[in-house]
Amino acid sequence: MSALEIEVKIRFADAGAARSAITAAGGIETRGRHFEDNRVYDTPGSDLRDRGALLRVRETSDGGGVVTFKEKVESDLRAKVRREYEAEVRPAATFGEILQKAGFVPTYHYQKYRTVFRLDGAVIDLDETPMGCFVEIEAAASLIESVAKRLGARAEEFIVDDYRTIYHAWLADRGRPPSDMVFQDT
Repeated sequence: MSALEIEVKIRFADAGAARSAITAAGGIETRGRHFEDNRVYDTPGSDLRDRGALLRVRETSDGGGVVTFKEKVESDLRAKVRREYEAEVRPAATFGEILQKAGFVPTYHYQKYRTVFRLDGAVIDLDETPMGCFVEIEAAASLIESVAKRLGARAEEFIVDDYRTIYHAWLADRGRPPSDMVFQDT
């Protein structure tokens, strides 16, 4: 079954500032801090990326795994809008091997620590990445701006790019070539 994903990212100074903003707004933690290891797959010719789609296998520190397929949806919203299909897989690494046997190739690897909250019908993810801290707000379009405002953010601060795009721009600003977004000690 598919779902429509509407989300924005907001950069925060650090995880403490993000957590304080979320809890002060009334956010309730629904999943504690956990590690996520994500691998993106595509065809050898980058067919998925060329059409704005993503095929990802995520493994979490609690042993869970999820395969996700996302495809771009045209929208006038100031948000990232995707049609999303997800299914649990265990073990995640085996599913990655299956994709490779089927002809897909790993194209990007990224990691983060995530804490999940709920607020007014929105899911708020506090993401700690190798390039800093971000909060993702996923909600109905009518809620995103009001939830962001409760966190102290304005629409002008919304980031609608994916982590790969943000990370590669972050690296370029530092004169470094594109690479996977992974913690050095993992």
